[in-house]
Amino acid sequence: MKESSVIKIIAIVSLILLLAGGYLFWRNDWAEKVFLRANIAGIGKGLDRLSFLRFVPELTGFGREKTYLFLFYNNLELRPTGGYLGNFGIAKIENGEIKSFEIHDTNIFDGFGKVKTEPPRPIKEYLKVDNWQMRDSNWSPDFPSAAAQAGYFYKLQGGQENFDGIIAINASVLPGVLNLTGPIYLEQFNEEFNAENVLYQLEYEVEKRYVARGIDPGERKLVFKTLVKALANQLASGNFWQDKKLRNFVFQELNKKNILLFFKNSEIQKAISGLKWDGKIDLGWPGDYLMINEANLGGKKSNAFIKREIEYSVDLSREKPEAKLKITYTHQGEQKDWFSDDYRFFLRVYVPNGSWLSQARGTDSEAQFAEEFGKTVFGGWTIVPVNSQKTIEYDYFLPEKIKQGDIYRLLIEKQAGVNQIPIKIIVKDKDGQERTEESVIEKNWLKEF
Repeated sequence: MKESSVIKIIAIVSLILLLAGGYLFWRNDWAEKVFLRANIAGIGKGLDRLSFLRFVPELTGFGREKTYLFLFYNNLELRPTGGYLGNFGIAKIENGEIKSFEIHDTNIFDGFGKVKTEPPRPIKEYLKVDNWQMRDSNWSPDFPSAAAQAGYFYKLQGGQENFDGIIAINASVLPGVLNLTGPIYLEQFNEEFNAENVLYQLEYEVEKRYVARGIDPGERKLVFKTLVKALANQLASGNFWQDKKLRNFVFQELNKKNILLFFKNSEIQKAISGLKWDGKIDLGWPGDYLMINEANLGGKKSNAFIKREIEYSVDLSREKPEAKLKITYTHQGEQKDWFSDDYRFFLRVYVPNGSWLSQARGTDSEAQFAEEFGKTVFGGWTIVPVNSQKTIEYDYFLPEKIKQGDIYRLLIEKQAGVNQIPIKIIVKDKDGQERTEESVIEKNWLKEF
């Protein structure tokens, strides 16, 4: 089996299992036909250095059944590593065959929990929740940490499976898939789902229409399970994997952090980390650093209407380098209803360790501080009303090491679940010369000045 076949395994495990659930079987000839010719931008160098052959049996259950936990994140309700965990799935794979794939409602699962866990302060204070459970497990912006937390709560609340891997998939993947497959008609619901309406229509079915359909509240997410199986049939019956558009789409979503991977096998995880598909916060970056992280706490699905722009300026001509961060939020929703509300969120800004905040403007609470993942963290509670705009500003001093050397380097790590972000970077060098860079980021962004 060629080395490139492992990429198909990763892609299948990441995306097709979201859509499949027991319908696709692993075929060695697909690896030859599909990925031998694949041109995967940006990861060829890693593939040249690493041998993945020994990972193929591990991933596909040759010799021993493998069990995977799938976290279905709804990033219309943004959380630190993607979105609200409304559903999770458990897949079993043996000898390249998907033996079973079950989908569960996380809220129902949490209802069986008997052990109480003190939640992070913002969840307790703003959601008025006194028990931290699986649905809120992805509080950490670092996916390996969030994945471990989800696995911990699964066991704490009575789950019996031992997982070989944990895979998160954001809801925003669905429209892209439907763009490739075409609309899906669900006869049971007499409803057609397409790329334009799928996210809103799923929410409407789950939150409102199930009542008119006479569906028991405990089964209101049946439509999600039915759509997953219908999409699986569509993908399994067609020749979609012969089309490079689907292959490219999978890698695009992995690079954007809409699909995140965590495997128990440390060698596999090391390889995934090298491809930047693990959602791990960079712990060793020596230059300037920025990560903006939001947690929607009580704002319903308002992230469907939120646009954000970032302006970041750095002055290296001062004795202590100074940074000014401006984040402008625009809430494009026009009214409050069952779907949208004011955008209520807890904001955390991760900057180089040793940075010192001098001024904060625009948040609805006093600045809160922490140190985490080798970074200084500050932020606070913020509300952006419907049909309005709000700008949050932070002025802070950077550690002096940022201005050492002739080259200034900035790494921006994008939050999983957030799509395009326009950014403007203004850098004044040690001689007072100013340079400006503008871009729209969809993944982690590294720039040298």
